[in-house]
Amino acid sequence: MRMHGSLLGERISLVKRFERALGRSLIFAVLFVSGLVASPAVAEETNQASGRDARAGEARPAVQAAAPVVVSSVPAGPVSEGVQGGSSAGRAALDQAGCTICAGTPASVSWNGNSGSFHVDRIVNSRSSGFSGPLDLKVALTAAQPVFGQTISSFSFSSSLTFSPLQAGFQYKPVDSGTFSFFGNTIPAGEYFMMLFLRENVGGTYFYQDFILLDKKVSCNGSGCSIVTPPAGCTEDATTMCLVNGRYKVTSNWKNQYAGGATANLNKAKLTDVTGAFWIANASTYEYMIRVNTATDNGRAWMTILTFTSVEFWVQVTDTRTGQFKEYHSSPGNVTLIYDPSFFVYP
Repeated sequence: MRMHGSLLGERISLVKRFERALGRSLIFAVLFVSGLVASPAVAEETNQASGRDARAGEARPAVQAAAPVVVSSVPAGPVSEGVQGGSSAGRAALDQAGCTICAGTPASVSWNGNSGSFHVDRIVNSRSSGFSGPLDLKVALTAAQPVFGQTISSFSFSSSLTFSPLQAGFQYKPVDSGTFSFFGNTIPAGEYFMMLFLRENVGGTYFYQDFILLDKKVSCNGSGCSIVTPPAGCTEDATTMCLVNGRYKVTSNWKNQYAGGATANLNKAKLTDVTGAFWIANASTYEYMIRVNTATDNGRAWMTILTFTSVEFWVQVTDTRTGQFKEYHSSPGNVTLIYDPSFFVYP
């Protein structure tokens, strides 16, 4: 009986020690889980799910104002970049209609001297499956207006913000660079278009996947860059018409190959706030017309020039709000319309 009682006591003691150990384990597990729940989310999730920003878990040194850290090297000259194609079925268009890894507006860039920041609303992988390659986003300057799908030659104007591969159907949102290095003192003197340039690393080579063209140009003098100051507003006169509430200044001249190459500035006839014509000899006989369409779906004002003559002519259009300028040329013998739905940023 004593032996039995001793064994029973030992069993009871073992059960109590087990219960105490189990209790400590449960308390530890609850604390551990509570700690996970209490941790702040690193990347914002949306109803389309979320990608993980490389800033959240990658070793990327912060850029300090006193001692800037260059995240990516700055090329000595312009870099020509090709585009990597892909399917975009089922995607709501963001900035460039052909993109499959896309940046979404609103977007902005600001800088002061050698430091600044940039923002896009989101970066989306609209492909049907798989992951993208590593991504980066930077501010770039290009002398010629960039055309999606064509090679773009540009200068890096800022450091690159890097991202881990992004799963199809996921996105980074919002995308803010924080304070970054800007390289205005490395850009050759000239006037440039400014864009936010989204690239993907495919097999060790970077291809651009999308870009957002900013609404103002940049002027650089070799030591720094600044926003181009838009010209003064439009003032109507005999040869100048002002369209879309005075935003677009339009003038024209020609060279008449049928009259020994005689040149002249043509007179204007403003027909509506978005439509005008030019004439040379008779105010009721138009040589060609221009229409500005701002009710568009791609963030651009569409320019259409309809000609009634085969004489060589030029039409100059200036956006007095942003400073954008383009001259349209109709070559000798041309009788087809000129159509440009992509150059002038609007609004």
